[in-house]
Amino acid sequence: MLGIVVTIRCRMRWILLISVLAVIASGCAGGPTAPTTATAPTPAPAQSTRGNLTMVYMILNDAGQGAHGDWRYKVTVHLSETGGVATAVTNIQFQALFASNILATETVVPVLSVSANSSSDEALVFSADTHVEDLSAVTVKMTIQFRDANGNIGSVSNSFTCFGCPE
Repeated sequence: MLGIVVTIRCRMRWILLISVLAVIASGCAGGPTAPTTATAPTPAPAQSTRGNLTMVYMILNDAGQGAHGDWRYKVTVHLSETGGVATAVTNIQFQALFASNILATETVVPVLSVSANSSSDEALVFSADTHVEDLSAVTVKMTIQFRDANGNIGSVSNSFTCFGCPE
């Protein structure tokens, strides 16, 4: 009986030894690995939910005399969308002044879209009874209303003067 007990113990040790070696071998199967550090995922940049239209600059040109003796002027405004959302201009109101006299006051409903993060020019022609030879004396005040692709309504106003002045 003593021989059977010794044989069972011997077999148990071999089974235990083989089990331990199997566990160790399975951990080493892929080779040594360096400790890993968990990193937090990088958040995506926040998307703008509102269009933002700006008037970057304006150009005023004398467009000559009209057929009815009036004087025509062409004003071009450079618009830039900086909010990352496409916009549609819904209304432009402007007033042109020569010294303190009003040359023209106009409201225009243009068909103008400005894509997200892009620029566009809008040219408007207005008439006045007065001919201004020195356009640097003219001031143009403008308000532009717009709606962005998300349905938000906004407006931007600016005033430009000294057309043709050296920079």
